[in-house]
Amino acid sequence: MDSHKTWLDNEYRQWSEALLSSTVHNFKDHPMVTRMLGEIEWPSPLPHPLDLELLTRIDNIGRNVPSEISGTALRMIRYAKIVLERNPPSIVEIGGGVGQFYATLHALGYTGEYYIYDLPEVQAFQRRYLQEVEWQTDLHLPQTLHASREFCVSFYALGEFDDETKAWYVQHVVRECLHGFVIWNPHSGASDVIDFPCTVTDESPLMSPGNKQLEW
Repeated sequence: MDSHKTWLDNEYRQWSEALLSSTVHNFKDHPMVTRMLGEIEWPSPLPHPLDLELLTRIDNIGRNVPSEISGTALRMIRYAKIVLERNPPSIVEIGGGVGQFYATLHALGYTGEYYIYDLPEVQAFQRRYLQEVEWQTDLHLPQTLHASREFCVSFYALGEFDDETKAWYVQHVVRECLHGFVIWNPHSGASDVIDFPCTVTDESPLMSPGNKQLEW
């Protein structure tokens, strides 16, 4: 069996088990979730105008002890501003984690259709997380069953898939979307082949050498 797929299946299993053993109030305290979400530093300045208090509240959902906004959340804000500049009427996301990028987009003003492709058990946790965000922030975060394929986003997940999974998403999602913004981060044996037409640039050479930013 392909060693990368074996590694990836094990990562997914641990991720799913970590979420299933947690609640929306404490999942970010789980070491596996912390590792998967990433503990990074992200440089300022932040875009303006920005409701940093609201975004910090969203970022703290899942922590028993609130803290300042994380570098991971700051990176999401940067990506969200880039996506919002494209003004997409609908978005599909490949590998949405707990749904925090979607919540961040809405906090910054997005009101279009949204759908997240993910593992069924992760989608179940996403629904609980987004309901908690709604309850704590008064944001309205509906997911449609089939958002139109106007714009595709994926942050790291698509580049990390095994070849078979990646090929399915490229054929059935990426190539059907008119436009997209993807951060591609192959590692642990994942193929770095980018087999769809797009503009490829470095994401952030100083912060993340090797990561690619794909747009079409």
